[in-house]
Amino acid sequence: MHHLTWQRLALVAAVAAVLAWAITRIAASNGYTPLTIPWTVEVVSVAAAVITLAFGWQVRQYQRGKRPSLSAIRAARTVVLAQASAYAGAVLAGGYGGYGFGVALEWSHEPRREVAISALVAAASGLVLLVAGAIAEHWCRTGGDDDEDAQRSMAH
Repeated sequence: MHHLTWQRLALVAAVAAVLAWAITRIAASNGYTPLTIPWTVEVVSVAAAVITLAFGWQVRQYQRGKRPSLSAIRAARTVVLAQASAYAGAVLAGGYGGYGFGVALEWSHEPRREVAISALVAAASGLVLLVAGAIAEHWCRTGGDDDEDAQRSMAH
């Protein structure tokens, strides 16, 4: 399994942001009214971040010898959850960020300003999920990357 890289996460967020911004601008130029992002987005994102960090912490404790009863399958599932959280956070941060900035171009219009603020707050919650996933994935790392070790042995 490959470890997360900030470059890959930034690329995912940037692509989502550009797509969301372009779609928002096209929709706005065609007369569509932007919708406020529901507050549940922030609640779910932060809750997922907390759960991801809690599971990641358990794996970290296991690696330090403080939780010997943790199963290997649970640790593997935690890594998958952490990586999925980081990628989902990148998509949410980029997507809602692009949407928010696309709507913010009409900042002087108060209803649009409220939509932009709700989207940017949702983007911040996506960023929280991204960071939580990256931290939890880091806590789950073992001594070496199996894929990199296998590639090195095949090259020699």
